[in-house]
Amino acid sequence: MAFLAQTTITRPIEIAGAGLHTGAAARVVLGPAAAGRGINFRRNGREIPAVLAAVVNTHFNTAVGDDEARVSTIEHLMAALALAGIDNISIEVDGPELPALDGSAAPWLEALGEAGPRDLAAPREVLHIMERVSVTDDHGRSISAEPFDGRVVDVSINFPDAAIGAQRVKLDLDDAADVRRVALARTFCRRDEIDRLRAKGLSLGGTLDNAVVVDGAHVLNPSGLRDPQEFALHKALDLIGDLRLAGAPLIGRIVADRPGHDLNARFLAALLADSRAVMRGPEAARGLRASA
Repeated sequence: MAFLAQTTITRPIEIAGAGLHTGAAARVVLGPAAAGRGINFRRNGREIPAVLAAVVNTHFNTAVGDDEARVSTIEHLMAALALAGIDNISIEVDGPELPALDGSAAPWLEALGEAGPRDLAAPREVLHIMERVSVTDDHGRSISAEPFDGRVVDVSINFPDAAIGAQRVKLDLDDAADVRRVALARTFCRRDEIDRLRAKGLSLGGTLDNAVVVDGAHVLNPSGLRDPQEFALHKALDLIGDLRLAGAPLIGRIVADRPGHDLNARFLAALLADSRAVMRGPEAARGLRASA
């Protein structure tokens, strides 16, 4: 049986912009990497692997590193890498936080396309979900994983704001239309949260150009929503990005009720800690579908 190859990008590409939370300018260079290297950030001359063990913050964003070299708000780029099927890449970062861009993963996905994905002479390694694993927190939020021949994410949310309300999206990450929908979904916040977030040093770079802002029943962005389910889609996007910190793509079905970065990390830790729940191995060209 033939196996799918690991991938990287063909040429370096640069992206620049201000961070969502810090508001600080940042420059990012995405570069090729050899087979087996995985996804790695570089800042202040230090390499930071994009794995769960490197996570140092899950409060309103996901950050990796330590006090000397830290990179924040990595989830949208990580989601783009998962959606594009990029296994190995070097991410040089000049700044404390990745650029917010338009608040979605679409600009990152476009940059990866321009950089030219290419195959490497090594089989792709994936994590096959073999048994059901579930995590629930004190607020009743939950995430579970179960065996499935493909990559499916099923996310539900429920907010008191009339503009958001209860939403559910079921996405096949091997379907190009679903990939496009989730990639375009922007981060969002509620108008009455902004002052509180900024008092904590968060959302300092947030604008209507890089986030959806809701006020009760109203979406304050003049252009409105990109999708009627954009809020649930963005929660799915964050989940996809955070789960890529497993160190390899997950093959299975993920079902999440009101996920967030903190719960995403707790779930991933539980999944990886259960040796019966996941099996690492090559992704076959037949029997398992290829990455989008």
